[in-house]
Amino acid sequence: MRILVWFIFIALLAAFQGSILNPVVVGGIRPDFILITVYFSGILKGDVRGGLIGAALGFLLDITSAGPVYSNIFSKSFAGYLAGTIGRWVHNPGALLHMGLIFIVSLVQGIVIFFILIFLGTAKFPGDFLHIAIPQAIFDGILGGIVYLILIKFKIQRGKLKIAIQNAKIY
Repeated sequence: MRILVWFIFIALLAAFQGSILNPVVVGGIRPDFILITVYFSGILKGDVRGGLIGAALGFLLDITSAGPVYSNIFSKSFAGYLAGTIGRWVHNPGALLHMGLIFIVSLVQGIVIFFILIFLGTAKFPGDFLHIAIPQAIFDGILGGIVYLILIKFKIQRGKLKIAIQNAKIY
C-alpha cells in the first residue's frame, strides 16, 4: 500500500512540476519543487531512501523532459543521499541551514548540467552559468526555506492538535 501511495505522489508531483509550474517563470527560472521534495524526503527518510526517491523522481523527469539524459537521475539521487546524511548528523537544523544546503545542491546540479551542455556544445560560458545556474540555486534555496517554514508550522500545529486531543476529556 505504501509503495502505491509513493508512486501516486511521485506521479502527481512530476505532473505538477511539468504542467502547472511550467508557466510560473521568474526571470527565466522555474521553481524546482522536485529537488526540494527530494531534499526533504532525504532529511525525513534517511540517506538510502532519499537517494532512491531522488533517483526515481530524476528518472521520471528525464523520461518526460527534453533535457540532457540522465542528469536528473544522478543529481536528484545525490541530493536525496546528501540530505539524508545531513539529516542523520545535524540535529535541529534551522531554515537558514536548509536554504544554504538546498542552494548548494541546486548549484551542484546546475554545474553538472552546465558541463553536460558544454560537452554537447550548446552552452554559452559565462552567460548560462551566471544568468541561469546561480539564480536558479538562489531561487531554489529561498523556496526551500519557505517550504521548511511551512512544514515546521504544520508540524507545530499538528503537535498542538495532538496535545489538545490527548488533554481533552471525553464525557
